[in-house]
Amino acid sequence: MSHVINYRLNQFSWAVAAIMFLPLLFTKGMFLDGLTYASIARNLNEGMGSFWIPSYTPYIHPEFYEHPPFSFALHSVFYRLFGDQAWVDRIYAYTMYGLSVLMIRRIWALFTPSVHRAWIPQLLWTLTPTVIWSHQNNLLEAPLSAAILCVVWLLIEGTLKRNYIWSALGGLVFFIALGIKGPVALFPLMTLPIMAVLYPEHRRAALISMLLMVLSFSVLFSYYYTYEINFSTFFNSYLNKQLFPTLLGNREQSGDALSSLIEITKQLALPMIVFLILRIRSGRVYVLRRESIFFFVLAICGSLPFLLMDRQHHYYFMPSMVYWMLGFAMLLEQSPYPWSIQRKKWVKVLSLTNLSLWLVGAVLSIYFSKSPSRDKHMIRAIEQIARNYPSQSVRIEAIEDSWELCAIGARYGKVYFTENTDVALYLVSETVAVPSNYVLVDTFNKFPMMLYKKTALE
Repeated sequence: MSHVINYRLNQFSWAVAAIMFLPLLFTKGMFLDGLTYASIARNLNEGMGSFWIPSYTPYIHPEFYEHPPFSFALHSVFYRLFGDQAWVDRIYAYTMYGLSVLMIRRIWALFTPSVHRAWIPQLLWTLTPTVIWSHQNNLLEAPLSAAILCVVWLLIEGTLKRNYIWSALGGLVFFIALGIKGPVALFPLMTLPIMAVLYPEHRRAALISMLLMVLSFSVLFSYYYTYEINFSTFFNSYLNKQLFPTLLGNREQSGDALSSLIEITKQLALPMIVFLILRIRSGRVYVLRRESIFFFVLAICGSLPFLLMDRQHHYYFMPSMVYWMLGFAMLLEQSPYPWSIQRKKWVKVLSLTNLSLWLVGAVLSIYFSKSPSRDKHMIRAIEQIARNYPSQSVRIEAIEDSWELCAIGARYGKVYFTENTDVALYLVSETVAVPSNYVLVDTFNKFPMMLYKKTALE
């Protein structure tokens, strides 16, 4: 009976994901960064920019060096398959979620014979707020997390099973992970050193795996840097325009270590509460086994560097969250309670709950498809401009104060904003006076800006 219940709980973990993700599937509106990445991927599919020189808009980052291009290229494949639809962006991110879950389950199976309880880390990770938010908003952390999990799985698989071809493949996937968001993907390098310390019986295998992983990565990187001119150009531009200025504190500065520690604590609240409740209810001591220590140390390696940076956001910690959850899951699964309960009614309750969650998620996805999930009036204003003035650029006063507007314009209407005064259209706040050679051509419902058009030279 306990295996039947765990089977239903495995289904429940997917049903929870459905209720979290399906309602927003067909809606427009995402966080600024997700819209930006979606526009770049769409442009890449349509021939605007190239793999090593992606492009955002003709006026903002016409050559985009803020992040490496691997995720944009993969995302563009989804546009090639499904066309330029708003839901493609979330289909891409949700696919990355599925790949991450697959890797979580593969890693889980390497450390415990309780394969049927793989739903525990999956459910804990799925219910982590920053995980939900990152996938809903198409952030780079979604594909980054999937790639890093794949690297960790390949390295552990190659080491524990002495099949070093997996370790060499880990170097190739590590190259892809770095190609998604740069140095934030470095912490999987600590996987094998941590394993060598905690698992002395695998120390020699871990060393061989590490050498093969570094060798395969180095060969691949050296080849591209030596023979692919566009790669070396992009790499140098990325270092000089984005990475070094960020590390030196010359870019955006936000957040601090204390607020980030508080944020991490919030993300870990669920597993800690569950652990305390089960500890009290079961009446037995949970042993901190080396499996949990392994994942906790790896999670610290993925979280700690961000606490030392000038720019900190909660979603930066998302790729490391899965290792916290795996550590807690290893703690939770060691006790028979409550996973071995023998109650037939639980099977029926879980079956009905799973079906209900899927149905509610599907119904909500249809219901919410009628309206954007955020920035509703801004999106409708952009669509109105795109409909009435297709393929025309629009002037605004200050781009640095209108990043969200620029992102929505680029993604949902191919309306590109600029501060140049030589374009005919001019979008301005209702309270701002405009020059006499502009005439009002459009207003918007519940959007406090007005569109003017230049009629003559000043």
